[in-house]
Amino acid sequence: MRKIALLTGGCAAVVAMAVLGTGSAAAEAPDVVGETFATASAILKSQGYKAQFGGAIGHDLPQSQCMVVEQTAAGRMQRLRLDCNLAPGQTQPAAPNTHRLVPQGGSMPGLPDGNGASRPTPGAGTVTVVPVPVG
Repeated sequence: MRKIALLTGGCAAVVAMAVLGTGSAAAEAPDVVGETFATASAILKSQGYKAQFGGAIGHDLPQSQCMVVEQTAAGRMQRLRLDCNLAPGQTQPAAPNTHRLVPQGGSMPGLPDGNGASRPTPGAGTVTVVPVPVG
């Protein structure tokens, strides 16, 4: 009789662990609607999901800065539809990791020409191309 009680208690523990263990496997992907595509991709990746581009409306913004407007699941793959239009009054942001090599005005400040004035940046200014006839 004592063996049956221990066996029943052990089976109940195994069933309880199985029920609790399946709860995390059936969890839904995090909702990333309203986030930028870059942020949404990072959130999904941290949770073990993969973000997939599912189309876009507009083309004013780079893909990483577009807002997620719809999210559909396909297993561990999350298809994200984006809105790449600028909001009213919003200006187009600079592309990430880009820098101006020549400042506006065409001169490098702080490079004196010997008299204390700024000298022109080599290559800055207007470029004139003269076509040469061939033949």
